[in-house]
Amino acid sequence: MPLWLVAMTWLVAHDVWPGLTAHPAPPLQVTDWLRSNGLETEYAIHDDLGRLGTVWSRYLLDERSIRRDDLIWIDRLPVNVTPMRITVHSVYTAEGLLDEFTLRLQNHSADVKLHGERFHADFSFTLESGPIEKTFKLPITSGDVVSGAFNPFSSLTNLHVGQRWRMQVVNPIACLTGIGRRFIPMLVEVTGEERITTPDGDHNCFVVESSHAKAWVDAHGAVIVQEMTLPIVGTIRMVRQAVFDNEALIAARKRRL
Repeated sequence: MPLWLVAMTWLVAHDVWPGLTAHPAPPLQVTDWLRSNGLETEYAIHDDLGRLGTVWSRYLLDERSIRRDDLIWIDRLPVNVTPMRITVHSVYTAEGLLDEFTLRLQNHSADVKLHGERFHADFSFTLESGPIEKTFKLPITSGDVVSGAFNPFSSLTNLHVGQRWRMQVVNPIACLTGIGRRFIPMLVEVTGEERITTPDGDHNCFVVESSHAKAWVDAHGAVIVQEMTLPIVGTIRMVRQAVFDNEALIAARKRRL
């Protein structure tokens, strides 16, 4: 009996309790810093062998909603699906909660679109790939987040150590190849603080971690570095760049696949 009690206590502490104590994800907040410095961001994507591609993000703000548009260009991956262009369109309410999410993936042989909208306790999704169209629902709470694997974390303000929330991360490679889960559920926690060095200088950051991802977030809520581990692909690292290259973004939009 004592051994059983110890085992059950360990199980609750490590697997059950963190999920029960998860709170809504930090809402996307329109801070003065975001308006002046964070409306356009660029990340370089790397793996252990070098540069994989680039992420460009733009925020569009008005009184009724916050929109975030991402364009991801991938030059190479361990699987033969590149070059590849991914666009992600996310719409948040004025309160900073995700309301709508659209991901489109294009390469030399495929054009896949995933669109989702919030309906009460579910996100209702439609997946289109050629003549195939599937609809399904993903149960989430009002504060949960849906994001893409090549840029999982947006601006995260008012963080504190011990904070936890749930996310669903879309794996575009799984949508394209059918290998692995299309959605990766994550329980995320702010585990501490750390000073890191990047091409943009040294930053004091909160460390945000889950079993599949990790991010370093500065005092303004800007995600400086983030990592994501995907089946087949392995671990990729996205590092925020000091300069937003608009000409490269335009070229990536026009580039033939």
